Amino acid sequence: MRKFFILTLMVASLMMVSCVERRNRVIIDKFIPLMASSNCEFRPGGDYYQTEGYIDLAFTFDYLLGFQVTNYIPSSDGGNSELTTAEANYFYFDEVEIEYEWDPRPQADGRKLVLDQKLWNKKIRKTEHARVAKPGDQVAGAVHIFEEAQAKNLLEHVNDIDWIASPLIVKIRAIGELTDGTTVKTNKMNFNVIPTFGTTIQMGSTYYIPEGGFQAETDENGKETKSAEKVEYDTIMSMCAFNEALAGGCAIGRDNAQVNCYAGDTDWERFIVEKEEGTYIPGYAAFGVVETIYNKYKKTAGDNGYYACCPGQAPAEPEEEEDDAANAANGAAGGE
Repeated sequence: MRKFFILTLMVASLMMVSCVERRNRVIIDKFIPLMASSNCEFRPGGDYYQTEGYIDLAFTFDYLLGFQVTNYIPSSDGGNSELTTAEANYFYFDEVEIEYEWDPRPQADGRKLVLDQKLWNKKIRKTEHARVAKPGDQVAGAVHIFEEAQAKNLLEHVNDIDWIASPLIVKIRAIGELTDGTTVKTNKMNFNVIPTFGTTIQMGSTYYIPEGGFQAETDENGKETKSAEKVEYDTIMSMCAFNEALAGGCAIGRDNAQVNCYAGDTDWERFIVEKEEGTYIPGYAAFGVVETIYNKYKKTAGDNGYYACCPGQAPAEPEEEEDDAANAANGAAGGE
């Protein structure tokens, strides 16, 4: 009886070790950047990875985080005759466990980050798509790491601390099961997120209208040398870049992507315009976001001018009337 108990205990211990090994051999290897070179898709393999990301809360509350899962469990028919009829070690997952952590210590200037804890407890969230990793296979998964309420909470504290020095830490692990029904949780990996506000606006998105509007230019005798329309045209042409709405990235408001006034009309952008007491133009919410940010936060005190969004494309140059002397000269030349 004693020998049977010891043998049973040994078998149970082996089974427990085997189970632990199987669980630990499905892992998240890395976080995958979203790049134009990969057709703005999360793809497994390759040499690219990222450890931190930026979210511009002026334009989005959403951050879709891509990650790679590798199934290191060997095929179930490798020497185990009981499992030769079907592969038992496919890993299927469609959920991610998310935890959040931030630096609770006061900054050098005394500022301290205090988020609404009930919004930042551990969460289980569905992945963008369900994925299956065969034994020895790598697959790419993705999960939205923020809810709208969380983003609004971050927005309230976007200037409270130095987010670059103390980023928000997002910890994720994939949750799924093997084909035989065994529940598997991967390892946990950390990703740093840096919230910003209005940092992704392209240079050349706005032009400056002086207080009182554009005025015609005159010479020392008070004679008009350039119309107000031509002054505005020249200002637009010198200050505006006329770029595409999204440049240098795949998604508005995240990582290295740069946007201008034509970068969408989302509910979140409309929320930002209303929150900042800006002007919403139907169909052009980003227009209102850009102008509000420039005129509320980027002007110096006492500046009563206005930063206006650049037109979508270069305007036609206004025709200028020739002066009397030039007309007389042209007339004389014609008479000859």
